[in-house]
Amino acid sequence: MGRELTAVGALAVLALGCRDKKPPPAPDKPAGPAVLAEKAFFRIEPGPRTPCAVGAPCEARLAFSALGDYHVNDRYPFKFVADVVAGMTVDGTGTFAQDDAKHGTMTITFRALKRGPAKLAGTFKLSVCTEEKCEIEEPKLAFEVPVE
Repeated sequence: MGRELTAVGALAVLALGCRDKKPPPAPDKPAGPAVLAEKAFFRIEPGPRTPCAVGAPCEARLAFSALGDYHVNDRYPFKFVADVVAGMTVDGTGTFAQDDAKHGTMTITFRALKRGPAKLAGTFKLSVCTEEKCEIEEPKLAFEVPVE
């Protein structure tokens, strides 16, 4: 019985010790909504952030996922057509890089003319397919990126 109590006491000390430890810090997540656009067959989320300085070329990334039985239509020219936003210039229509059959990253190059949160808005033109059919969508997106 003495050994059982000693073992129980040791477990209690270990459990209390684990409670005092703080979890590791969370990675830098983009502020704002977790999902920018979504339907049954696709989802668009903010991608990883990169530092951005006033007046310098900056990049914003959007993470694209085809859902269910759908895959990226690699024959369709994915684009981000930016809206005109005061204090911001966007270069071109973005660059889409397909990561695998179901995922890709849209990289948008822009310049912000002032410090603070910069708003990017526009239309993401995309297409996903199954073996039987393809879907073409043009969701409107708006999100902020920090500019220092």
